[in-house]
Amino acid sequence: MILLSIRRRTVAVYGQYGGNPCSGDTFETRPCTPTRGCPTEDGCGDRFRCFSGQCISRSLVCNGDQDCEEDGADEDQCEERKTVCDIDKTPLNSELTGAGFDIVTGETKGRVIHTKSFGGQCRKVFSGDRREYYRLSESVLAYNFQVKVQNDFSYEFFNSTWAYMKHVERYEGSNSYKHTQNKNLQKSKQLMVVENSVEVAQFINNRPDFLALAEPFWKELFNLPVIYEYSVYRRLIEHFGTHFLHSGSLGGHYKVIFYMDTDKMKSEGVSITDLYKCTSSGWNALIVKKKKKECTKLDELLLTSSGSSGTKIKGDPYIEGGSPGAVAGLSYLDLDNPAGNSRMYTLWAASVTDYPRVIKKKLTPLYHLVKEVPCSSVKKHYLKQAIEEYIAENDPCKCQPCQNGGEAAVEGTQCVCYCKPYTFGAACELGALVQDQPGVVDGQWSCWSSWGPCSGGRKSRSRTCNNPSPRGGGKACLGEQHESKACEDEELQHLRLIEPHCFDLSINPTEFCSPPPLLENGFVQNAENSYPVGKNIVYACKHGYSLVGNPVAKCLSNLQWQVGERYCQETACLLPDLEGGLQGEPWKPVYEIGERITLSCPNGMHLEGAHSILCEPSLKWSPDVKTIQCKRPVPSVKTEVTDPKCQPWEKAYQSQCVCKMPYDCGFYGNSQIKSHSEKTGSLWIPKIVLGYVHQLFLLFKLSRHKIAWSGDCVAPLGKYIAWVINTEEFGTD
Repeated sequence: MILLSIRRRTVAVYGQYGGNPCSGDTFETRPCTPTRGCPTEDGCGDRFRCFSGQCISRSLVCNGDQDCEEDGADEDQCEERKTVCDIDKTPLNSELTGAGFDIVTGETKGRVIHTKSFGGQCRKVFSGDRREYYRLSESVLAYNFQVKVQNDFSYEFFNSTWAYMKHVERYEGSNSYKHTQNKNLQKSKQLMVVENSVEVAQFINNRPDFLALAEPFWKELFNLPVIYEYSVYRRLIEHFGTHFLHSGSLGGHYKVIFYMDTDKMKSEGVSITDLYKCTSSGWNALIVKKKKKECTKLDELLLTSSGSSGTKIKGDPYIEGGSPGAVAGLSYLDLDNPAGNSRMYTLWAASVTDYPRVIKKKLTPLYHLVKEVPCSSVKKHYLKQAIEEYIAENDPCKCQPCQNGGEAAVEGTQCVCYCKPYTFGAACELGALVQDQPGVVDGQWSCWSSWGPCSGGRKSRSRTCNNPSPRGGGKACLGEQHESKACEDEELQHLRLIEPHCFDLSINPTEFCSPPPLLENGFVQNAENSYPVGKNIVYACKHGYSLVGNPVAKCLSNLQWQVGERYCQETACLLPDLEGGLQGEPWKPVYEIGERITLSCPNGMHLEGAHSILCEPSLKWSPDVKTIQCKRPVPSVKTEVTDPKCQPWEKAYQSQCVCKMPYDCGFYGNSQIKSHSEKTGSLWIPKIVLGYVHQLFLLFKLSRHKIAWSGDCVAPLGKYIAWVINTEEFGTD
């Protein structure tokens, strides 16, 4: 294995007010020879060792699945290979569920989870859309094929880029506003943000302790130093991000930002309230449902601000998912051709099925995946520290102040200003504040100083409220000016006690305990491949279980585990296995007593059984989900039935002859009879009915037949004849 020495350079001065970003690489590497050893690793114990050094359970060897991800060593020399599952096909693009994610840049990074490791299980999920089963990896706790399409687009209006930045920070908890183009430089702009999403599947990943690590990520963890070298840990963040996926949806997200000239809006007397009236009335840049006065004004604003001479407007698209060809067509919208716009959007939405991306992400910090490597607890602590330091690198305190109340933000190696309404320019120096009082400047903190030397077991740092300083009656900075903490935090002190060989490399443990005893429905937190004498471990339980007893076990000098009485007790209903296309809402790992899951089936199938299940106090689902299934409608087979030969006044009904009703005879020509009745007034009856009633009357006297009406209802013949006889006289023509 080639070892590399890594160094990194930081940004001394961020480009700002139109300045250029830094050029060149952030990292530089070169081969090196270590000057001191690493903590020892005594193989994999009783587990199987892949060629890469990664360890897997021996139960996964020769089972037909490649659990050693890159080298396939577990299936390399098998005299007899068994097959665990009859299908190997995983859901399309399901490998995306194992990707890392960088919350600073908003980018998807390298895979951190081995999404083709099945753990020796054969779990299947049915796709009603594709009409086939797929195999689920061990990393996925639950996977649901359920197409969700929002019929209406959401419209949001913002009076400045500053307002949009604050909205995203507050409601989305992300820095996605940093991917918008800065439109502040020449004119004051207002924003219209149009969004929609398409979901094709939803997933929940397993707990970190049950996730198999992707081999490239595991190698990086294995090679991390057990002393804190920020450059090395920062390089891992560069490759794999700051977080991994806890849950999300596979699908597509459509967002287009349109910019409108603030001065034009003001001169035309158009307010954001008017624009909301338009969009709430059904205006749609894709399919125009209604046209109101406010919508005409919005069309004009968009055309003017887009700088287009025709009817096409250009927005800034931020599209996730869909085929590249379909995405390319979404930049321009034609206000006079809603059908064409609709076709483009429909084409993109349809392509999302084959080109999904992860949307609606819920994230977990990446350091929770540091395991199965030497000194994993220490490396986990240092990776957490490195992620915090990386996020702090992008603090806007590194930027020069913006003017007119604008707010600075770091984007790459540059600082940009997000301007308040009616102000613009690289530093928001142009225009005039309308909503705030001119000349009033609120204070902002400078960056924290470096930590000072230890004194009395503590160290301190400080910051100053001068970036900018408050003036003109502006607000002072909120928060503390000074901060102190212990020279070494309690967690590191604890780790020194349980893993001394990770801190003093002269300590070379030579005795190890075998893997700790298993805990039903539980696991060992931060599991490792070897456990030296003196090592403490902590047990925990799966979702829906709570640990009762002592969670700590210790490897003693006699190489035995000191383990107290403990077990995992059920505390909630677990997500049931929904098979055969069954879908459930709400969808989550555990459910409290009394919660229900509403069941449904894919299109083309119908539900047979209960429409919901209940989490009972016994922590079982009622009724049993095995009694409920999705079934396809059985095509009806038409059997040839030979109708009996009937008299002229009869008709065939359910394979027998019954008396005809008047409406069965039809109205022929204009020959009619007139009948008067106290109850019904006058009505016209066809002449053919006369002979018909006479024949029915004779039949009734002879056989007491009943007339079969169209349907299940039968009426006595006598009542009908009585109605005819009781009418006044009648004659022909």
